[in-house]
Amino acid sequence: MTNSTKIMVKYYDALSKADLQTVCECFDIPSKLISLYGVVDITSKADILKTYSDIIETWKTQGISNKIGYDEKSFEVSNIQENIDMVNTKLTNFDLDGNFLQEWNCTYIIRKEHDQWLISLATTNNKTSKSMK
Repeated sequence: MTNSTKIMVKYYDALSKADLQTVCECFDIPSKLISLYGVVDITSKADILKTYSDIIETWKTQGISNKIGYDEKSFEVSNIQENIDMVNTKLTNFDLDGNFLQEWNCTYIIRKEHDQWLISLATTNNKTSKSMK
């Protein structure tokens, strides 16, 4: 497992548990989230906490669980340069009862900063999540 894959697993597992402190540990500051419904500029830990608590609340009102299904063996990691990787993933949404809703794709730029790999850019084509507030 690459360092970039490890940070993605940590991130997805934390998001699935609504462990927003650990989600924060996965992000570079500044960073950017881009979805079909908008762009969020992350400039602080507080931005991460607010954005992800809003995302989880929005999902809940839409009947979507924050549990993320993934297969780390299918992550496509491309080394861009010594301290930059691009990671493509295919994920699964579930409803609040644990039933499959859809698959979607995400692409990340992961940057090494002081021996730690962090998410600098996240993009998604998730159609069921209508807002990132």
